[in-house]
Amino acid sequence: MIEVRPTEVFAGVQPRPKILLVNHWVKFSNNFPDTLDHVKGKTVRIAKQQQVSYELSWIVKEDCYKDVNLSNEDAGEKLYPDVTDNLYEVLIGFKPGNYLCHVFFPAAYPLYRLDYPDMSPLISSDAYKYLGAIKPSDSPVENPTFKLYLVYKLKPIILRLYADDGVDYEKATMQFSINRCLMERGVPPPHITPKPILYLDEIKWLSAGA
Repeated sequence: MIEVRPTEVFAGVQPRPKILLVNHWVKFSNNFPDTLDHVKGKTVRIAKQQQVSYELSWIVKEDCYKDVNLSNEDAGEKLYPDVTDNLYEVLIGFKPGNYLCHVFFPAAYPLYRLDYPDMSPLISSDAYKYLGAIKPSDSPVENPTFKLYLVYKLKPIILRLYADDGVDYEKATMQFSINRCLMERGVPPPHITPKPILYLDEIKWLSAGA
């Protein structure tokens, strides 16, 4: 699941938390693939949590881009859980700069696009390179609003960092706040509505599922 400017719905907690806490409940969509049957359709309680900070930076030449693979693949940054019982809730903040971020899932498919066939992000286009782009001001490090939910064996999420026109080189820096959550399956109390976690394809295609 992905969120930009997320609104949390946990009742009775003021101010509303940006992250999952112990004894919060989440419900994974039934549209997760069978390869992720350890979470597909499951309702779980957060039994333990630990917050870990991490920062990554790259120097990107003007009008060029750097693809950042968040997965545990050999070429990835190893930011996915490596066991089935863990959920990573990841907030990503961007340091200021003249760059954009596009999100792809899986590698060749932009997450943010419009219905018309040509309306997809395209770095080589002066217009389409801004389509669906996340700017550093959208999710600054002081108040990150770009959130991902990562589980074991999820397909790679690619963040494409593009240095926009006007600079010879740009330093693109992402600050990750990783909320490592241990999940326990169970049944929530009647008064609790678990937080829904959708599969990324549901968001990409605005699909209601089968």
